[in-house]
Amino acid sequence: MIDIHIINNKGFIWNADDWYILRTTHRMLGSLIGTLPSTPRQEDQNGLPCLLSIEEVRLLVENCICRTVKYPSFTSLHVKETAKINPSDTLPNIIVHLDEICSNIIEVPLPEFINDLERIRYKVFKDLWSKGFYLTCGMKFGGDFLVYEGDPLAYHAKYIVNCRDLDKQIMVSRSRVSSITNKKMVLAKDDGNSIMYLIYHLDDKSQNNNKINYTF
Repeated sequence: MIDIHIINNKGFIWNADDWYILRTTHRMLGSLIGTLPSTPRQEDQNGLPCLLSIEEVRLLVENCICRTVKYPSFTSLHVKETAKINPSDTLPNIIVHLDEICSNIIEVPLPEFINDLERIRYKVFKDLWSKGFYLTCGMKFGGDFLVYEGDPLAYHAKYIVNCRDLDKQIMVSRSRVSSITNKKMVLAKDDGNSIMYLIYHLDDKSQNNNKINYTF
């Protein structure tokens, strides 16, 4: 089972093999936020750790693919344990001591949903993921999720999914963004039993949005 390390209520993947398995086998992408050891002064490509969204963390744990864990802080460790490391130790000895200390891993439970929006976001994420799509954060395009039909390295995002009600003015502006970026703007609705998807199409002549029901 893969360990998701919880730091400040956020889930991280630090192991390269674990990250590769999550991406290629389970379609969990996350966001690489670290620097590459060989080229640390560039920003074109990022490396580990991988930051997972709260939806990705919850889905992985519920499907028994991962578990959420944390390491005890050094300030909370027993004095006898911290005393093992002293300034005269060589680097190999320090690494051994750190491995011994960090073996006291703690499994932590998933947090509860904060509000209804977080609950709906998770239901939408889970529904689209179960249908074989890849999902990433859609904040850059004014949505909750970007939806891909294949790996984003090879495919263009086809949908911008919103999980909240939007007023007419915001709907028009976001429809324009989706049209310019060659995507479809989708509003996801939870009817209690399943997720209903509405695709909004901007009519340039009337400046109105026409919506149609859509099934993924």
